[in-house]
Amino acid sequence: MTSANFSEVQTLLEDLDFPAERDHIVAHAEARGAPADSPAVKALRALPPDVYRDISEVRSSVALNDEPPD
Repeated sequence: MTSANFSEVQTLLEDLDFPAERDHIVAHAEARGAPADSPAVKALRALPPDVYRDISEVRSSVALNDEPPD
């Protein structure tokens, strides 16, 4: 996921009440209409199973790849 795509994650989670567990974060994104196979949901599913205090912790833990593919 690129940092540009992280803006989709931020939009999906803008009204999420933190702290939140990973599974709740994923469910919230899907409830907001994100397809299960979208890059945002895939990145959220890949988060370590933990409780996240805020969007900054999500951003720190989500796999971001700013490098273009080879």
